[in-house]
Amino acid sequence: MKPTFYLIIFLIVFSTQAQTSNSEIVALGPDEEKEILIPAYENDVVTISITPKSKKAKKNNFLLYQYPSKLLVKVEGEKTFSQTITISNNGIYKLVLRNNNSKLSDYQLNYEIVSSRKKKPQIGYKVKKDTTYGFPTERLVDKKKLESVSIQNEKFYLNSTSNALLKGGKNRIIMPVSLPKNTVEWYYVFSASREENDIKNTLSSFNFASQLTKFIKEDNEIQSAVSNLNPPPGANICDIYVINSDKDAELFKEKEDFKSNLEGTRENFKSGIVKVSTTDKSYLGIRNPDNIYGIHIAIEIIALVAKTEKVKETVNIPIIKSYQIPYLID
Repeated sequence: MKPTFYLIIFLIVFSTQAQTSNSEIVALGPDEEKEILIPAYENDVVTISITPKSKKAKKNNFLLYQYPSKLLVKVEGEKTFSQTITISNNGIYKLVLRNNNSKLSDYQLNYEIVSSRKKKPQIGYKVKKDTTYGFPTERLVDKKKLESVSIQNEKFYLNSTSNALLKGGKNRIIMPVSLPKNTVEWYYVFSASREENDIKNTLSSFNFASQLTKFIKEDNEIQSAVSNLNPPPGANICDIYVINSDKDAELFKEKEDFKSNLEGTRENFKSGIVKVSTTDKSYLGIRNPDNIYGIHIAIEIIALVAKTEKVKETVNIPIIKSYQIPYLID
């Protein structure tokens, strides 16, 4: 009965432990070393033996670390190495073998891991990247900038609604908007007054394109730059519609129902600075809603155009190095 009991105990112990064995030949030149990584769980028993194939390879160093740099065992100037270690912490262990002899030597390396767990310990790798920067270097780079361009600057007179109806005058006009290539967005600035001299004076003071360029250079934010601009003075109201099709432009002209761009449309305004985001084909439909009085209108259309120029820039070019860090797969 007693032998059977011991056999059962042996089978239970054996079944709860996993065993890993490794055997390899390591070739090292004079003063050359090699690192061998060994995964292990806490309480695993690791047995390592290293024997040179050459009888003359008498001077060798053997070091064992808990990865990456905690030294556990150090044996220097010996021919062979043999150790059995019980592991105290889960992790990766680094065995370093160094040939301190004057000639090439082959080494027989054997290690065995008797694990405290049912599964064998395994090594995984995480990729890590380190970035350093080299010396400052000059190079040509493409720099994008916005520039405001005045594309139309006009004044005109619109009759009252009654004059347009009874005497054949016009109380509305259509202005085609010709945007330059690479327009990002555009604006129109307007002022309306019954007094022609007021409009002449206002038109002569229009310099919104140059002001906008100045503020963009200082701020780099379009909306912030526009908020620094003050609309021109105005005395009387008008209606201005942004129209995006030939058909609707013709309907507006013929006083029929038409569609307009709500973002850029202004009704019953005396003056203003109006942003239009769409860069599709556009028209400005301008109307005098007054039944009795005609009005003079001054208008300037400004396009914000994206431009690219080559500029010299001093940069520290990044040097990115990738490497693998071993870890114990749990």
